[in-house]
Amino acid sequence: MNGLSVKDCMSRAPARVTEDASIGTALARMRSADVRHLLVMDGDRLCGVVSVRDLRRLAGSALASLLVEPVSRIMSDDPVTIAPDTPVATAARVLLDRKIGALPVRDGDDIIGIFTTADALEALLAIAGKSD
Repeated sequence: MNGLSVKDCMSRAPARVTEDASIGTALARMRSADVRHLLVMDGDRLCGVVSVRDLRRLAGSALASLLVEPVSRIMSDDPVTIAPDTPVATAARVLLDRKIGALPVRDGDDIIGIFTTADALEALLAIAGKSD
């Protein structure tokens, strides 16, 4: 996509929770940060991603009782990550092929951002000259 890389379009300082945080805490964090994905961390180590989709799967169950359960119960563990210099088109293809909404951006051992489908769309609009 016109020479853009993930680092040009990613969201920096993504919202995070610890793996032992409750599902209720994760939900509150998503609402307060106005995000659809949270990185789940064990110290500095990425151990999962939790998304609005993961929370929607709980809708039919006894949600109130699950809110106290650890977020690790519903997170996607061992998430696919991407390097900051990856071309946006490549990252967008990974999102589509894997049917996921976010890729944590890894620079060595450090998680430096998150690249989402919204970031991919923003990049496409910028290339098309339609960003406002």
